[in-house]
Amino acid sequence: MFRLIALTLVVAVTVIALPSRLPNPTDIAFTSDDQFEDYLDAWLTTEQLQWFNQSSTSLRSGCSLRINGDFGQPQPVFLHRSRSTFLTPSSNSGLVRLNVGEEIIISCTGANRLIRHPNVVSNVHTATARCVNNNLVSGAGWLSGNQAFGQITCSSHAVFEAQQTNQRCFNNNVVIRVGFIVNNVFHVHYWSCFNPTRMEVLYVWYNQDDTNGIFQSGVDRPSWLAGPFFPGVNINTIYTQNNQRQVIANLLGSNMVDRYITSNQFLARGHLAAKTDYVFATGQRSTFYFINAAPQWQPFNAGNWMSLEANLRRRIAAARYNTVIYTGTFGVTQLRNSAGRLVDIHLHSNNRVPVPQYFYKVVYDASRRQGTAYISINNPYYTLAEARQLQFCTDRCRNNAAFNWINWQPDRVDIGYSFCCTIPDFRRRIAHVPNFNVANGLLS
Repeated sequence: MFRLIALTLVVAVTVIALPSRLPNPTDIAFTSDDQFEDYLDAWLTTEQLQWFNQSSTSLRSGCSLRINGDFGQPQPVFLHRSRSTFLTPSSNSGLVRLNVGEEIIISCTGANRLIRHPNVVSNVHTATARCVNNNLVSGAGWLSGNQAFGQITCSSHAVFEAQQTNQRCFNNNVVIRVGFIVNNVFHVHYWSCFNPTRMEVLYVWYNQDDTNGIFQSGVDRPSWLAGPFFPGVNINTIYTQNNQRQVIANLLGSNMVDRYITSNQFLARGHLAAKTDYVFATGQRSTFYFINAAPQWQPFNAGNWMSLEANLRRRIAAARYNTVIYTGTFGVTQLRNSAGRLVDIHLHSNNRVPVPQYFYKVVYDASRRQGTAYISINNPYYTLAEARQLQFCTDRCRNNAAFNWINWQPDRVDIGYSFCCTIPDFRRRIAHVPNFNVANGLLS
C-alpha cells in the first residue's frame, strides 16, 4: 500500500507534462487523514486535467496568468484593487485575465512577512502591481521594471485569521469569520456557525461559482489551527487515534475498541469547506481551522463525501452556477456497546466534539431560485436497512438523469449512505439553513 501511494505521488509530480489517471481514493485504504489529503491533492490534480480544456485562451491585449504556472509560493494574498475583492479567474478558464493597466493589491499578511521577487527594490509587505502584458507586471516604488508575475512570493506564508463576530447563527450560536486582513480590511473566505459549549461546528457557508472550477495544485498544507475557540482542550489531540481508542473503551467497553478503530477505519479531521473549493494557495490554506472540521470516518471522508465535493465543484463550473453553499453536520452517530445498546459518540467529555450522524451540503443559486440538499450518513457500522431508516426525505437524485454528474455509490454504507432532498424537505428535519426561495425547484 505505501509503495502504491509513493508511486502515485511521483506520477502526480509530472502530471502537467503527462496526464495520468490515478486510482480513485475510494478504492484505497488510508491509515491517516494526512496520507489521504496528500493523495487526494494528487488525484484531483490529474482529474481536473481530464476535463479542463485551455485551448481557446488567447488574449488580444492585457495579462493572462495561469492558475497553475504563474502563481508562486509562499503565496501573497491577491486582491482586485478596483473591487477590493479576492482575485478570481475568468470564468472556468483556469486563467486570470487583466486589462492593460489594471491593478491588483499584493499582500504578505502577518508579522515580519515581506514581498519577494528577484527584482524587488524596496522591502514592503503590501504593494500594488499593474498589468503590462502577457505575464508581466510593474510595481511603482517596489519592483524594478516589467517583471514576471510568477516570481512574486512572500518571505513566509501569508497568515490567515479567524475572528469571532457579533453575529449569531442557528440557535444563537456564534459566527466566526475566516480570511485575511489587508490594509485593515478583513476579507472573508468562509463563515462558521459554532457551538462553543459542545465544541461543535454546525455549518460553514461560502460562495462558489464557475471561477472555482480550477484550483492551484501542489499547495503545502499547514498544521490545523484551534484559535481561541477550544479553551482548555487540545483539539488536535482529541482527533488522534490513541484518543479515539480511549473514547471507545470508556463508552463501549475495552473489548469493543478493535472492532471499531482499525488500521484504516478511524475518525479523521473532515473538512467542511474543502481545501480545493478555493482556487489559490492562500484560500486553500485558510481551510485548516478546526472551526471548519468535524469527525468523519475515514472511508466516508475518502468515499461518497469526497466524490460529492469534486463532482459538485465541477458541475457548478460547467453550468456556471452562482451559488452559496452551506456545509454542515447534524445529530450524533451511535455505536453499539458490548451489551448491544446504541451509545452516542463524542470525542471529548461532557458531550463535546460530537461525531455527527449526518454531513450535508445545501447548494442554492439565488438568481435561478433553485437549490438542492445533499446528505450522507457518517457511520460505516450501520446495516443498509438501518441507514435507510435514517433517510428523512424522498431521494431526488436516485434514478434521476439530471443528477448523473454525481458518481457516488449511494447504497455503500461503508463509504457513506447518501441521498438528496429538496431544501424545504431538508429544513423540516434540519433547520440550520435560511428559508431560501426555491420556487423553481431543484438545482441540478
